[in-house]
Amino acid sequence: MEKINTTIGGVPTPVFYPSVSSVSKNVWNVVDHIELLVAANFPQFLVSCFDIYKDRNNSRINDALIKADEQSQVVLYDSGIYEVVWSRSKRWNRKKYLRTLSENRVSHAFCLDEYAVFPSGHISAATLINEINKTRSQLGKDVVSPIIHCRDINTYIDVCVETSKIIKPRLLAIPERELGFGIVEVATNIARLRKELDTLETYQAIHILGTGNPLSMMVYAFMGADSFDGLDWCQTVVDYETGTLHHTLHLDLYAHQGKWGNDQQMSFLAKCLMHNLDFYNIWMVQLKNAISAGKEAFMIEKYINGPQKDILLNLVAK
Repeated sequence: MEKINTTIGGVPTPVFYPSVSSVSKNVWNVVDHIELLVAANFPQFLVSCFDIYKDRNNSRINDALIKADEQSQVVLYDSGIYEVVWSRSKRWNRKKYLRTLSENRVSHAFCLDEYAVFPSGHISAATLINEINKTRSQLGKDVVSPIIHCRDINTYIDVCVETSKIIKPRLLAIPERELGFGIVEVATNIARLRKELDTLETYQAIHILGTGNPLSMMVYAFMGADSFDGLDWCQTVVDYETGTLHHTLHLDLYAHQGKWGNDQQMSFLAKCLMHNLDFYNIWMVQLKNAISAGKEAFMIEKYINGPQKDILLNLVAK
């Protein structure tokens, strides 16, 4: 089976979606982040239905999202549950979620993984398939893919395979934190999942939720993951040479690596975020080229140190 090398909007994989969230840890708000991503014409980014609904009367955010659509940027809408949990809000429900997706130009979206629907954190394939079909019917269009929650990796894989067989979603979204307690365990489980999904007739793309660390994306992409999202791009600064993340105040130490770090017309944070966005564009191309050329082991040797490197090299070799 030949792997399809594109995902939502025809964007080549692996793909990183910079996440925008009201619970991100810097002084900018949701509108500021979206406007920067649109001004930079970054190919794709992720927003929260919760945030877009909350700011639905803000002309700045509406104008920015219209501009993103005009520029053919891919805007992926998350369910909003992440913001609900961290903000402890009780003002979110299915009606608002559906209204948000109906009133905006949505490239794609994830299902509403609310605790009222999946109270145990565990979900059967049948329940998930019914949830996706109901949402697609209510919206009148096929723009929704599942977020899969599970506490047992073996059950997890079964649910992913069965769901993919029945509804063939554009993405299977899986929270990184539920795949293991360390990068090696997560990588091992992604490799197991990819092996099972590759037995299907059509290629199933895997999206890892909450992964914005460059080294994590490298490892997971080499194990078979296709796309990622995370807030790291707007909460840290990246070292181009090592792929490691640091406090934003350390931009001074890495500004020379990119073209934005010393721009006198931009604010300090704007320079930092543009420095990061340029890196992510370059990094994803490097990962794609390594996969195409079969040089995954070379990149792991270059960027990973310590005894766990041999485990990752063995996983790549399988």
